[in-house]
Amino acid sequence: VPLEIMRERREPRSFPAAARAAYGVMGLVYTCTCVLAYGAYGSEVAGFLPDSMPPGHAKRLVGLLLALHTAVAYMVAAQPLHRSIHASLLAEPGGGARAALCWLCVSSGVLLLSIVLATAVPFFSDLQSLLGSLAGAPMMFGFPALFYLRACRAHGLAL
Repeated sequence: VPLEIMRERREPRSFPAAARAAYGVMGLVYTCTCVLAYGAYGSEVAGFLPDSMPPGHAKRLVGLLLALHTAVAYMVAAQPLHRSIHASLLAEPGGGARAALCWLCVSSGVLLLSIVLATAVPFFSDLQSLLGSLAGAPMMFGFPALFYLRACRAHGLAL
């Protein structure tokens, strides 16, 4: 996803600095969250942190913020897929009502399909874990190296 986000930026050259800042802030926030949760609940802290919270307004607020976080993460991660589908369906480039309606249908359809798949498969969490385990390493380490080698070969560069 980071490469697709970089491609969508107005100035892609500023992406590394933005990514470093974002990852630094996220790392700090996650570390503080984990330290505070462990300090409050010790070894009894649940794997899903909101499950450790007592019922009340704070837990509802955390649930709402988690739902918003999930929605924003989905929108950011799904944009490149929506864009590719939209470009393949809409022959002529440009804006207008037809393009906006096509975008609405593509993004809503992908979201609906995602929700249906996530709720219809009873073992979705296990399936997601298995797919992530099987595909994670090749996508993170294997494919980039393969693409680099193919690009070097295509441009006649020796390694």
